[in-house]
Amino acid sequence: MKNDSFDIPVIEEITLRDIPYAQQKEEIIEYCKQKKRVFLSDVANDLKLDLGDVYNIINELIDEGILGVRDDSY
Repeated sequence: MKNDSFDIPVIEEITLRDIPYAQQKEEIIEYCKQKKRVFLSDVANDLKLDLGDVYNIINELIDEGILGVRDDSY
């Protein structure tokens, strides 16, 4: 029997989309244009893409000069 009287943390389950690499890349570019400042986990969650794929695509976009990296350590 389920007991709803406890306030326990809930993990949200996300169903990842299976879309072609080129489409993932385009969606990530558009997402970044809209948000201006993004975190990899937000991109993956909001677009429902695999975090590893997002990481690889973001790094590729940085290498291509399409995206930049901001260093907030100063």
